[in-house]
Amino acid sequence: MANNPQATTHLHGLSEFFTDIAARRLPASGVFYLRGGYGNINGWKPQDPNPKLAAVFNGNDDHPGYSDTQISEGLLAEEINAIAASPYWSESAIIITYDESDGLFDHAQPRIRSHDANGLPLEQGPRIPAIVISPYAVAHGVSHVPSEHSSIIKFVDELFGLIPLADLPDEMRARQIGADKFGQVNLGPADDKVEGVGDMSSAFDALRLMGKRAPLSAEYATIPAAEIARFPHANGAGCKQLEITPTDWALPNPVPADFNPRPDTTPGVPTAGGWTP
Repeated sequence: MANNPQATTHLHGLSEFFTDIAARRLPASGVFYLRGGYGNINGWKPQDPNPKLAAVFNGNDDHPGYSDTQISEGLLAEEINAIAASPYWSESAIIITYDESDGLFDHAQPRIRSHDANGLPLEQGPRIPAIVISPYAVAHGVSHVPSEHSSIIKFVDELFGLIPLADLPDEMRARQIGADKFGQVNLGPADDKVEGVGDMSSAFDALRLMGKRAPLSAEYATIPAAEIARFPHANGAGCKQLEITPTDWALPNPVPADFNPRPDTTPGVPTAGGWTP
């Protein structure tokens, strides 16, 4: 996107988002994509005893290799609070999601939708969190409708009355080529014409959308400001704080005693004598 001249005028620094939302300068409607990066605008440092990590893992987009989970959570909380405290909250739908790339464990088999030129499967990848926060959302609910990144595009299509990417003429022709040449009917955008892709509508309360039930107040979304920069969050309670037990917690999947999650910045083997994290 940064190399597309038609898109660069719509790209802004993260600090501008906080400035504009505080000054009420955002457009009346639209789609806004927010993410962090290799550093963080707050100057936060990872809560790790290894001083090297302060310079290497201070990113705030939760991406492995350079970011810190606590710092990333802090940024997310600040963004949610900024929206919740603004007049935009009453018309907002905040969608939080992550890359569905490899490297993560999932005990459920991903759906194989197509294959690449080498015959290797192109799958949906391991399941990842997808959180919807809105005054019109289902409160404390979990949806079991299959969703993916294409579901967000599908939601935007339906909300703004846009032609789905999958229905554009060029994409239709490309999809037909995929079917004729490779025998694959799903080589293309999945915001239409692909079965089993939800549109995220199950995250919303129909009665609230129809005005028959009061919208949720901003208090449902607000994170205490004092907690955001207090690391580790919730005193390190993690999932326990949310009364959640991860599925793989009970599985026979112990962490090896000699496992080092960051060998590049913390060389050595934990079980070796003299190893200092």
